[in-house]
Amino acid sequence: MKNFLRKKNIAVIFCLLAAVIIFAVFFFARNLDNGKNYNADIIIKNAVILTLNENSKIIDNGWIAIKDGKIIGLGNGGHNYTPREVIYAEGKVAMPGLVNAHSHAAMTLFRGADDSSGLADWISNMNNYEKEVSKDEIYWGALLGEIEMIKSGTTTFNDMYFFEEAIANSIKKTGMRAVIDVPFNFEKNKLEIDKEFMNNNKNFSTISFSIAPNPLINFSKTNLDEIKKIILNNNLLLHIHIEERKDEKGRFIEKYGLTPLQMLINSNLLDSKVVMAHAVNFTDDEFKLISKYPNIGIALNPKTNFKLSGFTAPIAKMMEYNLTLGIGTDGAGSSNSLDLFDQINFIAFAAGKCSSDKDYCENKNNIYPEKIIRMATIDGAKVLGLDKEIGSIEIGKKADIILIDFNEIELTPSYDIYSSLAHNTDGSDVADSIIDGKIVMKNRKLINLDEREIAEIIKKVNEVSEKIKKTKTKSLFD
Repeated sequence: MKNFLRKKNIAVIFCLLAAVIIFAVFFFARNLDNGKNYNADIIIKNAVILTLNENSKIIDNGWIAIKDGKIIGLGNGGHNYTPREVIYAEGKVAMPGLVNAHSHAAMTLFRGADDSSGLADWISNMNNYEKEVSKDEIYWGALLGEIEMIKSGTTTFNDMYFFEEAIANSIKKTGMRAVIDVPFNFEKNKLEIDKEFMNNNKNFSTISFSIAPNPLINFSKTNLDEIKKIILNNNLLLHIHIEERKDEKGRFIEKYGLTPLQMLINSNLLDSKVVMAHAVNFTDDEFKLISKYPNIGIALNPKTNFKLSGFTAPIAKMMEYNLTLGIGTDGAGSSNSLDLFDQINFIAFAAGKCSSDKDYCENKNNIYPEKIIRMATIDGAKVLGLDKEIGSIEIGKKADIILIDFNEIELTPSYDIYSSLAHNTDGSDVADSIIDGKIVMKNRKLINLDEREIAEIIKKVNEVSEKIKKTKTKSLFD
């Protein structure tokens, strides 16, 4: 009897040990590092893929495999990837994330603060308002701007503003890709950049740097020579406002005896990678001259220019000279919106008249929608010198991808995808966004910011607006 009980106890113990081992194996198998279990982080399935590659290839019912921030495969039909996460994209168009070639993200703080002044008075008013805001308030404004950009399809923006550390911190929060200007100052005509700022942010995978002398008229030939040295020593992008005002040439000639373009040429700055924002008042001869410098990109800001000056850049003429063109939103203080699709729509309807038979013209009238979409993606990336990394959906490139929901009413029916994107789409049609291989928005819901945080940001920005209202009221009685 004792032997029987002993054998029975051993059997029970054995069964218990077996159960523990099976549970342990199951538990650890489920909790191993995902990177070791899967050969892709994300698969996007069943999408219409606009690659925006050199041939603008479109893949129907396609898939995109993403791992470690990059696109590692794409095609249609079957594949051998085992992903950690699947995004089902039936009825959606997958395309490169939009590239905002010129912005002042934190100027959401001044959205609508002055919607009636012309350019000169508007600049003066904004300078007064900007004196009222702190570094923390710039952070809140930048966060709001980046939320707006993510929710409307922008994945990369080229920013120019002050309190740059606050901008960098906002980018780290939202996960956007951005080019941000490095703080600098002149001491006895010797230029010093903030190396600590660069060191603090250079290892963040979605941040790169520019130098942005603004306004350009404040910088002498000696200053520009120093800027050229800094660009060469630190591999910086030069980001400038230029030829935005009708009187700009006259003001430069009066001060320096040279036009803005001549100033840049004399300091050999056009050999560098340059982003020229606005550029609405160049002459034909100047466009011809610019075309000789392949590193120059122009960031169009059509809504701002039309609002503040009553006209836009001559886009078709720029295309005749084969200039590299991207699209920017400028700041919400001028364009009122950071939705890049707003700018795309504006170009398609109002700023794209070309009246020629060039290959970028449709019916000898408007610019082809595909050309406009390229300006907002791969050409915008070229403007920023990032086209080897982003701007198209190709194997090896960083995974900055958005999904547009073509099931939406305003996109139904669609006879041509590019035409629908250029004429019909707005930011609310963007369903999902991936930046640097990470999902930052899924089904219109942000991943890196919860509803409580977004409500707090809105509250903080509204508090700033109340302060600016008081500044405006006070100025009426000064």
